[in-house]
Amino acid sequence: MYLPSLIRRPIIFIGLLLLISACTFLGGTKGDVTPTPMPTSSVPGLQVISPEACQVAEQGMIRVEHPQGDLISWSPVTNTLAYIASTQGSSWNVGELDILSAPLFDSPKRLATQAAGELTWSPNGITLAFLGLRRSDNLYTIGLAYPGGRASKDLFPAEAARTDDFSSQKAIIEWMDEGRLKVNTSCGINCMQTMVFGVISGLSTPIGDPVQHEWDLWSVSTNHPANIPLEYANLAGQLNWSSDESHIAYIDEAGNAWVINIGSGTLYPLDIGAYGTATETDWSYDGQYLAVQVDQNLKIFSFDCPE
Repeated sequence: MYLPSLIRRPIIFIGLLLLISACTFLGGTKGDVTPTPMPTSSVPGLQVISPEACQVAEQGMIRVEHPQGDLISWSPVTNTLAYIASTQGSSWNVGELDILSAPLFDSPKRLATQAAGELTWSPNGITLAFLGLRRSDNLYTIGLAYPGGRASKDLFPAEAARTDDFSSQKAIIEWMDEGRLKVNTSCGINCMQTMVFGVISGLSTPIGDPVQHEWDLWSVSTNHPANIPLEYANLAGQLNWSSDESHIAYIDEAGNAWVINIGSGTLYPLDIGAYGTATETDWSYDGQYLAVQVDQNLKIFSFDCPE
């Protein structure tokens, strides 16, 4: 039967409305946001549960082609986090040393420039040692930064940083106490010399004979018990225990980030984005926060989440 065009158009329009309504009813509303797909875990013996951590802050970081030690590090006494931030002129390998403080973590404070990694706090959280790479001569050095406001200090000023004929690699071993810092410095091809610096005087003392260059000179540090339980000993990936050893931050081989609750035998994923790859984690001293480097971003998670 022929219908005039003036009648056909309203009928077609009504039909389209009904079709759209049906699609909306079956497929969700227009404003629905597709959640980030959660990864699946193959960790044996652990039950996957809903996430119990929420992201509270995010900042830009540098990216590195090869490990450069710790790029994120919590103070041992306060909820203050140090990290190597990207800058407008540098997002790879070298950036600026910034700190963020709880509870908002929204106002970065710059402590030093030309920072490359190896972030290491002194025992009382007064001084922050770091690996630096000077742009002026392309030499590595060790710097000291002071969250309290003092100007940063170079332990290898000018030509003192030239300890071999190349880039003069250096690495931080540990703080011996609040006034002494132990470091390794290159002394030639496959040669490293251990030195102890008095951070106030700036004087250094060689310790022992030179040794061979270690393959993991700039590896990321993690916390773990003296005896790792058998169920985790052979787990592939990066395991980092909280200070009270009740939880583990776990990065699996695919770069997904998880939190393992040892007491309950459960684990849950951290939302780092569908395509994010985690490379480093660090727990705050009290276990209240977890910092994660994800590609070129710092993500801070809290375990005190709104209901």
